[in-house]
Amino acid sequence: MNNLTKSERDLLNYYLNNYNAKWMQVFSNKHPIFETNVVFYSIFKRKLKNQPLSGERTCNGMFRSLIEGKFYFIPKLLEGGI
Repeated sequence: MNNLTKSERDLLNYYLNNYNAKWMQVFSNKHPIFETNVVFYSIFKRKLKNQPLSGERTCNGMFRSLIEGKFYFIPKLLEGGI
């Protein structure tokens, strides 16, 4: 079951289409104060070199339904499966 919001889907689509990111990890997604850190990776699970630092930091509570530190395949997340 996938409970991604529209803004989360838009962010994933942006990195999938513009940076060819296939994998992601989230950190601090359930913390009430710290912003959520989202790290995007290539198909070979290497961190994107051209990823802007501002893209890693998002609003508090984004991707709350995901487990912190786990790798997620972006196309599968967008289909609706985790």
